[in-house]
Amino acid sequence: MDAASNLSANSNTATATTSSAPPVSTNLALGKTTVASSIEGAGFEASKATDGSSTTRWASVEGSNNEWIYVDLGAAASINRVKLNWEAAYGKGYKIQVSTDKTTWTDAFVTTTGNGGIDDNTFNAKNGRYVRVLCTARGTTYGYSLFDFEVYGS
Repeated sequence: MDAASNLSANSNTATATTSSAPPVSTNLALGKTTVASSIEGAGFEASKATDGSSTTRWASVEGSNNEWIYVDLGAAASINRVKLNWEAAYGKGYKIQVSTDKTTWTDAFVTTTGNGGIDDNTFNAKNGRYVRVLCTARGTTYGYSLFDFEVYGS
């Protein structure tokens, strides 16, 4: 029926199905090469944050505010979300940064009010091959520790 209430003849039938769930995103960092500024000791390597297990973790040395961890995605991507699952030693202040060359970093997200737990950070898309969490202020007297460092985008 049109706006003037004219009824048309029957046409072919069409069916459609919609999903109420959003599409599942892929963690671009899963299993990728990961590097950190320091580690607390054996068993706390950077790769533990991107291994897909929430029972293993990266831990930095204790007592240092300026620590970082980055992941090499293997190819450039448009990044718009980084999910961090902190252990008790969390970042109160940190920046999520992207880079194409591991030398020049662009801030995508900055906070000084982190409170631990899971930080699911979304931001305007930034292009890069490398994604870094630059920790600037500890939430505890320890270092920093991440169970999971996940990166999303396309």
